[in-house]
Amino acid sequence: MTDIYFPFNTCEEPNRKAWIAQPVSAFINMVTCLILIYFFLQAKTLIIRLLILSFILFEMFHTFSHITHIDGAIQSNIIHAIWYFLSFMVLIASIKITKQYPNIYTILILLLIIIIDIHLFFIPNKLYMIFTALTLPVVIVISYYNLYPSYIKKVIPYLIALLIIVGIFLINEKLNCLNMMKYAKLPYHGIIEIMGMILFITLSYVFLQTEKINNSVFIKSLKYKS
Repeated sequence: MTDIYFPFNTCEEPNRKAWIAQPVSAFINMVTCLILIYFFLQAKTLIIRLLILSFILFEMFHTFSHITHIDGAIQSNIIHAIWYFLSFMVLIASIKITKQYPNIYTILILLLIIIIDIHLFFIPNKLYMIFTALTLPVVIVISYYNLYPSYIKKVIPYLIALLIIVGIFLINEKLNCLNMMKYAKLPYHGIIEIMGMILFITLSYVFLQTEKINNSVFIKSLKYKS
């Protein structure tokens, strides 16, 4: 037994002797991957493709981690590193869409979160690092909120609320998983995976809209010039 949260102590009873240790969580993540690949193929610009690719990489390794458990913290550390790449791409996509670089306050807050995250890295229980990781994209989208197009603004509050709910469910897993399993051995972690699916699909969709709208504006400008 290990005190590392991901993937060992996620609340779906693992069977490490089976081909797939946690089949329900793995299946949900696999479906998410397929949907994200579809969005990736629809993307036309490099930045949006890289953004969606970061979602795909996260979900692919997430899927693998629910299929096979490797002893130690390597899976937890890799998924954390991919999330950093994901957060960086959210920042780059936000810069591209708004044509504005982050202000000094946003940069300082992000640096503070990273410093706290590095400190937490040396604490055995990796669950706490999940919360610093979740905070990174939240700070980015909040700092850019007033600059985003209206169709992105509309979904941001719902996505932040969804992330907060994910955090609450993660804490609940940590504190109450054993009691929940005693009551009924169900793959409770699958609920979190479904929320993750909603999050990534929504983000991919709204960021893809920037391509379509920009392309429409470009076509209209050509017609006007002609």
